[in-house]
Amino acid sequence: MTGKTAKAIFWLGTLSSAIIFLWLTYDFHQQEPKFVKTDKLNEQVVAGKKVWHKHNCNDCHTILGFGGYYAPDMTKAYYRLGESAIISVVMNPEQAYKDTFRKMPHLGVTKDEAVNMAAFLKWVASIDNRTWPPQDEKFVKAFQLREANAQKPDSKDIAMGACGGCHSLGDLGNKLSGDFNDISQRISYDRDTLVKFIHAPQSVRQGIAMPPQNISSETAAIIADFLLSLKAEKEVQK
Repeated sequence: MTGKTAKAIFWLGTLSSAIIFLWLTYDFHQQEPKFVKTDKLNEQVVAGKKVWHKHNCNDCHTILGFGGYYAPDMTKAYYRLGESAIISVVMNPEQAYKDTFRKMPHLGVTKDEAVNMAAFLKWVASIDNRTWPPQDEKFVKAFQLREANAQKPDSKDIAMGACGGCHSLGDLGNKLSGDFNDISQRISYDRDTLVKFIHAPQSVRQGIAMPPQNISSETAAIIADFLLSLKAEKEVQK
């Protein structure tokens, strides 16, 4: 290979790479509103991001691929936990995690800060990042299914979609606050009280760690019926 040929290959490779890079950069900025949902970037979301940085949440949590790996990934936490649970956990982590091996320090987050952080996490969760992290995709799909109402999911899908961020059902969900199979056997409430408890736990049992749920009364009723069906199934087996 002559020096002239080598130079030609170098310049051709450099220029073509630069053109491709510049085109991809331009294309990204053109599609940014679509994938990053810039129309949803309001003052509350920005305030929530400042709260996230103020309390150094990235020291333990990962978000959009950046941060620590001690605590759960928060990229899709809004779908996994919901607004009410996020607010409750960040304000009272010692209560939310008192019966688990996982611990989170009390950071002194105020109610306004917690609400803003929930708004920030809701915006982050809406970003189209190609189904990352994959372990939370089941919560995203369950949430989208409930929102779109494209088809009626069964009661198990509704229960795990709304409660799977903390509760498990066999190998589904998280084991943070107990398995539904075990919980169903301890239920002593009648149906109406159970619906009220699922929707607003503090209204039935003061001091309980379970936060208020951002679900409708209809969804709470479906979850209650599902839990009672598990209880009835176990009783029949006995």
